[in-house]
Amino acid sequence: MDRNAFHTLVLLTKNVGGLTDGKYMSSSEKLAMFLNILAHHEKNRSIKIDYIRSGWSVSQAFNERLKAILRLTPLLLVNPKPVLEDETEDRWKWFKGCLGALDGTYIHIRVPSEYKPRYRTRKGDIATNVLGVCNRNLNFTYVSLGWEGSAADGRVLRDAIVRHNGNYYLCNGGYRNGKGFLSPYRGYRYWLRDWQGDNPPPRCREELFNMKHARARNVIERAFSLLKGHWGILRSSSWYSVKVHNRIISACCLIHNFIRREMEVDPLDMNMEEQMEDQQENINVVESSEEWTNWRDELAQSMWNARSN
Repeated sequence: MDRNAFHTLVLLTKNVGGLTDGKYMSSSEKLAMFLNILAHHEKNRSIKIDYIRSGWSVSQAFNERLKAILRLTPLLLVNPKPVLEDETEDRWKWFKGCLGALDGTYIHIRVPSEYKPRYRTRKGDIATNVLGVCNRNLNFTYVSLGWEGSAADGRVLRDAIVRHNGNYYLCNGGYRNGKGFLSPYRGYRYWLRDWQGDNPPPRCREELFNMKHARARNVIERAFSLLKGHWGILRSSSWYSVKVHNRIISACCLIHNFIRREMEVDPLDMNMEEQMEDQQENINVVESSEEWTNWRDELAQSMWNARSN
């Protein structure tokens, strides 16, 4: 975050977040502490030495800033807007009506021993399952938090369906192709690495659809990579409670959107190549429909015809 963006965020937390300067600590210093903890996962004892403050003052400033950032949710959480009929950008022009891309990621946490089985992932890590939706500009439009790592993406997705309606989202091959969720063809090449290097170009309409789908859906992979790249506290487990940790994740997503809005160039984004992840297990909570499958076939055929002309 550059200096101008920092000062803008200070003003937002004061004017909208409702914070005021303290007698012995300014709003700018409190925010600097807060961002330092998020970005570098600094411990309380390190911050109090760096800023020459008591541990209580550091903790108090962190909690105040966390609450203030969360009060900015209506301002910083971007409303989803569908791709328009007259879209011309090659990556998105085929996906008219799309609200963005959807995927899940794990954030490592620490929980009491008796709760570890609930939060244990398929790989054995202790984590919370975060479902995110972002738009074409890598801004988060929806984040579902608080699910145990053992909860399949299907349970998280069911929660999203209930909470958030829209046209449709781009999902990976682990999701069924059903109303509101457009997934790629299974059994055909899909991941970005399948189209790179000496790999041959698409040889049928299904592969062409999958390639264009993967390139568009990659925005959510990049958004999560930027999120974890900016905020070190999301890259390793912390000693905060699950409730506080979920609030921290929300705050990081909001500040991510703020950075996208206020900074013309994000150095981390400039150095980031398209992200690739392993395909997840199948998600069956979305019911496939013949109507939706036919629409996908028609869309794939249109792509193939346009390529051949």
